[in-house]
Amino acid sequence: MKAYILKIDTQTSNEYAKVCSDSCNNIGLDWEYFNGFQNMSGKMAFNTLNIPGLPVETYSHIDNPSTGHKAMCATAGHFAIWQKIAKSDHDVGIVLEHDAVMLQPVTIQIPENTIVVLGYKVKDKDRYDHKSAGVPNDLIRIDGHEGAHAYAITKRTAKFLLNELSIQGVHSAIDNDYFIRRQRRTAMPLTIASPTPAIGWLRESTIWQESSHTNYEFIPSFHKYYK
Repeated sequence: MKAYILKIDTQTSNEYAKVCSDSCNNIGLDWEYFNGFQNMSGKMAFNTLNIPGLPVETYSHIDNPSTGHKAMCATAGHFAIWQKIAKSDHDVGIVLEHDAVMLQPVTIQIPENTIVVLGYKVKDKDRYDHKSAGVPNDLIRIDGHEGAHAYAITKRTAKFLLNELSIQGVHSAIDNDYFIRRQRRTAMPLTIASPTPAIGWLRESTIWQESSHTNYEFIPSFHKYYK
């Protein structure tokens, strides 16, 4: 099992990613940074991936990329990490956006053919008593999740997602196409690890004017220990 931390080369992203990587070290999780795409359009980023079916355009530096450009560059970063997982020697890859924090080791088996989300978004990372909650011991089927900040997939699942992507293309950002309820366009089901071993720590957003604070209904194990 290995984690891939998606970041870009800005002071804020580098600071967030350092907190994320330190949290991986704290639980003994192997990790590496993936330096994502910036100052370009999503189509320019897709052009580097060589995935059939994605819209592409030739690279040209963008000094002040729009919110849409940033969101699609982040999406391209997830696709690139799926490629790394599909080619990895590890059976399971964990995808962490730079603002994710790992709290517990992922001790539960990650099954094929599901995206396993690892936690909720919170503003105060200390409100969740992860020590009392313990390590994950169950997977709960869900129909949506607010964001791609922390999830685990197997190599086979990564290959399925890439093949599906090459067939149906990309319609919107990663959150919309793969996670958000009633917007998801993938055949891959979602589950959430319980108790949740990670959080997305909401601070200043590097894409949006303000980070989205929305969560869906908490699973019982999180609700019990989120005070």
